[in-house]
Amino acid sequence: MLPLDLRSPALAVWLAAALICLSTLAGAWLARRKARQVTGWLAVASALMLVTALIDMLPDAWRGAVENGVPLWAVGLAILSGFLVITYFTRKGCGHEHTGPAGGNHAPGLHRRVKEVLSAAVFSGLGTAAALSVHRAVEGATLALTTSAIVVIALMVHSTSEGLALTTLLDMASRRLAPWLVLSCVSPAAGILIATISPLPPRVEPILIGVVAGVLLRTALVGLKLAAIRQADGRLPKRHAVSAIGVAGTVAVLLVAAHLLPGGGEHPVATGQMMVRLPQPAPTPTPTRFSPVSREHLRAAVAAGYMSLSEVFARTDDLTKGTHIGWLLRTLPGHQPDEVKKLLAANDIAPDHRLGDLSDRQRAYLLEVISTPRKAR
Repeated sequence: MLPLDLRSPALAVWLAAALICLSTLAGAWLARRKARQVTGWLAVASALMLVTALIDMLPDAWRGAVENGVPLWAVGLAILSGFLVITYFTRKGCGHEHTGPAGGNHAPGLHRRVKEVLSAAVFSGLGTAAALSVHRAVEGATLALTTSAIVVIALMVHSTSEGLALTTLLDMASRRLAPWLVLSCVSPAAGILIATISPLPPRVEPILIGVVAGVLLRTALVGLKLAAIRQADGRLPKRHAVSAIGVAGTVAVLLVAAHLLPGGGEHPVATGQMMVRLPQPAPTPTPTRFSPVSREHLRAAVAAGYMSLSEVFARTDDLTKGTHIGWLLRTLPGHQPDEVKKLLAANDIAPDHRLGDLSDRQRAYLLEVISTPRKAR
């Protein structure tokens, strides 16, 4: 698989962000253009959110927790909290006062169904909008690592489904779409800037992803229920169920491919949400010096052998000096989190110690006990 831009990884990152934004707008346009088919779109959007949470975000949260020493129960609690927040706001309950006997719009059964549709749509729509914005910011934070075409294609299809889900739920709730759509398009760019300037602590990211996954899981279930409630018999039409399963299955395959398929003949390094393809230098007698665009990019370069530990220690830029040594070492082959913690503790180095704060003695110790030979170019 050829990278999008070998010579300018930063340009490829922003190009990918622009494509994702356009895909989101395309999903919103599709939902508005086919507004009469709202039940079908709602079923498809809900199935896509379910796939996103189960296949993309939950494995991500688990992997991040294992890599960074976060207790799995904490991730489970984060998922449960996100799920319960949406459950609370979409619980059964009347949205206005009763001043007379039930009848007309308060006929038995009718009031309950209308109430469930409106209240669930409002809170599911707003919850989904907020959750998707956070999720897309996290995607943007790792987008700097994405130069594989299969990953970008998967993200574009994924973003189209998010624009579709966002528009469908907010339209049902009679909420303004424009502000949330703008936020959804801007959040990946914000994530890229945050990752480049001041990334989140590695231990925080799996918790955040867990909360968002819980929100999307509950919203997906509510959306499928809403699609069924809109029908006279309270059941989802077979054609809508088949469409939802087909589209969700396609996206699921793309997401799995983005995580697992190797690019070209090399072995990519999986970090965060993406499968990393490091830029290959042009075949010149004196290759240009590798310059990572983010801390995740730096970590991937060390893991793949494109940079040795001694080369990392020799760097004096703020990006490298602000990188946590424990987080960097855990990506090396054969260095499990517990082993890294013991190795650092043997020389009084905390896992969250930054590279710029290491003494010469500590650097020499790490270079002696850890061998990270650089790959031949």
